[in-house]
Amino acid sequence: MAEAGDASGGWLARLSGLGSYVCSKMNYHEYCSHEYTGIHTALHGLLEEKEKVEQEHKARLQLIAAKEELVKRNEELEAEIQSLKRKLQASEASDTPAQGSGREHNQSGRVQITSVQKRKRQSEGHAGEDAEEHEAAEILCVMNSHEQGLSAELRDVREETSNINAELIKGFLDMGGVGRQNITVKYMGQLSERPFLLACLRKFLRKEAEAEASRLCKFWQEQLMNPEWYPFKCDTTGGISEETINDDDVKLQELRATWGEESYKALVKALVNSFLELKECGKLSDRTIVAQLWNFKEDRKATLSESVEYVCSKVKSLSNKNVRTSTCGY
Repeated sequence: MAEAGDASGGWLARLSGLGSYVCSKMNYHEYCSHEYTGIHTALHGLLEEKEKVEQEHKARLQLIAAKEELVKRNEELEAEIQSLKRKLQASEASDTPAQGSGREHNQSGRVQITSVQKRKRQSEGHAGEDAEEHEAAEILCVMNSHEQGLSAELRDVREETSNINAELIKGFLDMGGVGRQNITVKYMGQLSERPFLLACLRKFLRKEAEAEASRLCKFWQEQLMNPEWYPFKCDTTGGISEETINDDDVKLQELRATWGEESYKALVKALVNSFLELKECGKLSDRTIVAQLWNFKEDRKATLSESVEYVCSKVKSLSNKNVRTSTCGY
C-alpha cells in the first residue's frame, strides 16, 4: 500500500509540476504575443510615416524643379527684355550702351547672387532631409532586429507549447484519457463505429451487426486514409463556389445501393466530419490521424489552460481520494 501511495504521489507531483510549468509558459507566450503585436504595429506605422515622408520629399523635389524651370524662364525673358532695351536706347543716344551694359552687369550680378543663395538653401534642405531619412533607416533597422528577435522567441514558445501539448495528451492517455470525461483525447480523422453499428442493426441481429459494423468501419477508414480518394465536387450556385459530396462517386453509389438511403446519409455524414477534421488539422494531403485534446462537453478543441485546469482538478481529486484511502487503511 505504501509503495502504491509513493508511486501515486510521485505521479501527482509530476502532473502538478507540469501544470505550473505550462501556466508559466502560457503567461510568457501571452507577454511575447502582446510585445510582438505592439512592435509590429509600431513598425507598420513607421513604414507608413516613412512612405509619407518619401512622398513629401518627392513632391518637394518636383516643386524645386518647377521653380528652377520658372527661374530659368524668367532669366531668359529678362535677358530678352534687356536686349530690346539696349537696342532701343542705342538708337536714341550714343552713351546708352555703356549705361545699358552697367545695368546688365548689375542685373547679372543680382541673378548670380540669387542663384547662389537658392542653391545654398536647396543644399541645406537636402541635408536636413537626408538626416531625417538616415534616422528613420536606423530606427527601422532597430525595429526589424527587435521584431526578428521576438519572432524567434515566439517560435521557441510555440515549439515548447507543442511539446507541452504532446505531454498533456500522453498524460491524459496514461490516466485513462479516452472515455466519459469533459476533456479527453480525440483522434481527428478517425471514424466512429457507432453510425456503422446503427446501420447494421437495421439488417442484422446484435452480434452479427457488431461484427459487420467493425468490418465496415475498418473498410471506410482505409478509404478515408487514401489521399487519392476525394469524394467531393465543386458546386457553384449564385456565383458562390462550395464543395459538396459527390453522390456520383462509385464507392458512395455502392454504399447507397447496399445500405439504403437512411443509412447512406448517416454514414456519409460521418465520412464528411472526418474529412473536415483532417482538413482542420492540415492533414488532408497525407491523411494522417492526429491526437487532439478535446472538450467533449462543448464539442471543440480544448485549450491548454483548461486542459491544465482539468488535470489539476483530477490531481486534487485523486489526492483527496488517496488521503481517504490511507486514513481508512490506517
